[in-house]
Parts: sequence; C-alpha cells; structure tokens
Amino acid sequence: MRKEKPTGREIAERSKAIKLDKDRFVDAERKGKKIKFTPTKLPPLKSLDELEEGQVIGVLENELEGDETDLTAGKHNIFIANVNGEWHGFAETGGEITAEAAYVSIERYHWGERKVKKPAFKPEGWCLINICLVSLGPFCLVSIGFICF
Repeated sequence: MRKEKPTGREIAERSKAIKLDKDRFVDAERKGKKIKFTPTKLPPLKSLDELEEGQVIGVLENELEGDETDLTAGKHNIFIANVNGEWHGFAETGGEITAEAAYVSIERYHWGERKVKKPAFKPEGWCLINICLVSLGPFCLVSIGFICF
C-alpha cells in the first residue's frame, strides 16, 4: 500500500517497461465510437504488496470520452494502486494523469476457483471487467472485478 497517489510522470516511466498481452485485448463500440483495451503481461509478483504499490495494467485506446469521469478520447496507460487502503485507477497520457477511475474493485480467489478469462467491456458505466492480474497456471488469483471511467 502506498500513501500518495502516483504522478503522471511515475506512470509514464513505468509504462516504458510494460509488455502488452496482445492476444487478450478487448474492443467494443459505444455510440458509434471505438474502445480498445490491451492488458499488460505483468511480471511475476513476489507479494501482493508489489501490486498494491502500483502497476500499469494495460493500454486503453478510446474515441469516446469517459462516461463517469473526465477521461478524454485518446491513448492512455492504465495504472492501479492501493492508496491508503483503497484501490484507485488512473489514466495517463504524455506524463499527465488524464482521469481517475470512478470505481475500482479487486477480487481475490483461491487456486482452482476461477479460470483466467479474457477482459471484457461493460458499456453501462463504461467499465472494463475480468482483468486477471495474478495467475498461477490457468487459474486467476487476483483480478480487477471492474474499473470504470
């Protein structure tokens, strides 16, 4: 867990080292505009603390502004972190935080309880769901239940 929200510069620096999982992208259309999310291939984490400190979880490319936030159309690095005991999500472009997610939920599972699923887009509330962050074999141990912009 961290005490302060990340800066846009921190997210931009961390995004330079990410590898995208291009086989697990999700795309959708809403109001005639395209939205695409490509998750990152997170490196193996040594502990949940590493996740809580913050990770770039993917790249969002959207032609549509946020539904519940002031997210602008464009290409954004998406970062999550546990700040003072609460999960937050941030969109960053060009070293600036362009929006903070309206809602973020993290779900934990026992091994064998839930298989890794492809991320999905829920148009109501403009949410991304089922983003597996920590897996062991075919099973997801920690995932984003939803992150809404």
